Amino acid sequence: MTRIAFLGLGRMGVPMAGRLIAAGHDLAVWNRTASRVPADFGAVLAASPAAAAAGRDLVITMLTDGSAVEDVLFGPGGAAPALEPGAVVADLSTIGPDAARRVRDRLPDGVGYLDAPVLGSVPQAKAGELEVLAGGTGDDLARCAGALEVLGRVRHVGPPGSGAALKLVANGTLVANFAVLGEALALAGRLGLDRGLVLDVLSRTSAQARRVRDAEPGAEPRFTLALAAKDLGLALDVPGAPDAGVLAAAHARTSAALADGLGPHDLIALADHAGKDSPMRVTLGNPASVPPPPNPFYSHTAHVTAGSMLYVSGQIALTEDGKVDAPGDMARQSEVIFSLLERILAAHGAGFADVVNVRTFVTDLGRVAEYGAVRQRFFPGAAPTSTTVEVARLFHPDALLEVEVVAALP
Repeated sequence: MTRIAFLGLGRMGVPMAGRLIAAGHDLAVWNRTASRVPADFGAVLAASPAAAAAGRDLVITMLTDGSAVEDVLFGPGGAAPALEPGAVVADLSTIGPDAARRVRDRLPDGVGYLDAPVLGSVPQAKAGELEVLAGGTGDDLARCAGALEVLGRVRHVGPPGSGAALKLVANGTLVANFAVLGEALALAGRLGLDRGLVLDVLSRTSAQARRVRDAEPGAEPRFTLALAAKDLGLALDVPGAPDAGVLAAAHARTSAALADGLGPHDLIALADHAGKDSPMRVTLGNPASVPPPPNPFYSHTAHVTAGSMLYVSGQIALTEDGKVDAPGDMARQSEVIFSLLERILAAHGAGFADVVNVRTFVTDLGRVAEYGAVRQRFFPGAAPTSTTVEVARLFHPDALLEVEVVAALP
């Protein structure tokens, strides 16, 4: 039996501490929010990290980041001053090698230290199937290996700092794989492939595809996107990390997902987010370098930066029986044409505000003002780019005009 202080009872900490209790170890526990500790947990609930660590052989920390670990160990009421020579601190958090080095250097003389982050999530924590990546001396590991083995497979991956470093490599790979999976699913969609089929095929070689395929709606997150982004940021803080590499691109994806409010969601949400095409960005304008348009019904430019485009072929004012509506009536034919265009745009989730170009063919430029008066009602905002051309006749002899548009799908 080992006398253990377990500091940090979050989603991972509770099942891990529970396994240690079930294995017969003597636990004192501390959590910043004491009410989250189960009432019948079977451990001593300490009022502070120092109270939990007093007289303990092993102190396990399972916290959000390096700042939290340093605060719990060295801040007010921190555990470090209460540690006795011969005790070992095993930090199972993901904090990176720099923070691990700071923690190790600040511990009292005679206190051992392992940076021992874990691979796995809540299901593995409950089953005792975590992978413990232990960095430290062989002597420090030997003093607490028996307790850590209750949590899963313990691997001595090298000297101090090695566990923290290897965890960044593992999580960087994990996050980037989810981002790549999202882009692969987007490619499959553009190619017209069934998403379920693609996930099933990819699941034969990709654990990330299996996670997405088998995800249950409403399930508790295993590893939040916010924590994943934090770990990826630590990986990119390593000196020499390329600014334009794959991990940097994955970090940009996670940052965009966080900006969209996905931080509390499971990391699998990154695959769906990364699989979405970049949102369309359209800027209508008139550069100062050229004279302004002679009328307010059109803009000189439409700057489209990303997204899908919709090209609508020329529409004339045909009725359902294939005849031109109101021969000789320019205003009426304009109304019918814009009604048709409105329905076509709506079928693609767009509207006239998304139109970036209008091409109009009229048989009599002398009547274009009648057309313009109708068109203006459908474009109350910034006017799209536009070209109007007079032609001798259209394919239907009673048609006075034909209008085609290009739209940027939102």
